Amino acid sequence: MFDEQPIKIFRVTTKEIIKRLSSIKDCDIKDFKDEVIDKFDGYNYDGEEELIGYESWVDISNNGEYKLNIKIDHEDAYEFTLHTKVEDNKATITNVL
Repeated sequence: MFDEQPIKIFRVTTKEIIKRLSSIKDCDIKDFKDEVIDKFDGYNYDGEEELIGYESWVDISNNGEYKLNIKIDHEDAYEFTLHTKVEDNKATITNVL
C-alpha cells in the first residue's frame, strides 16, 4: 500500500551534534578522527557541509587531555571545541563547547 523508503533527515541541529559528539567514549585513537567526522552526518551551515579544523589537530597518541577544534567550512559556522581525554590509546570526549 505504502512505499517503505528511508526518511531523509533534512536538518540536524547543533544540539544534536553536541549530543552525538558527547557519545564518543573509549574510541580507539586510530579511529577517533573518522568517528568525529561521522557524527556530523546530516549537519550543514547555509548549505556547506565540508568540515575543517581536524587536519591541524595535535597528535593524541600520548595519555592526556586535549582541546580539539572542528567546524563547518563557513565563516559564520559554529566552532566546536572537543575536550578529549586519552588513556591507553582510547579517546573519550568529556565535554563539547
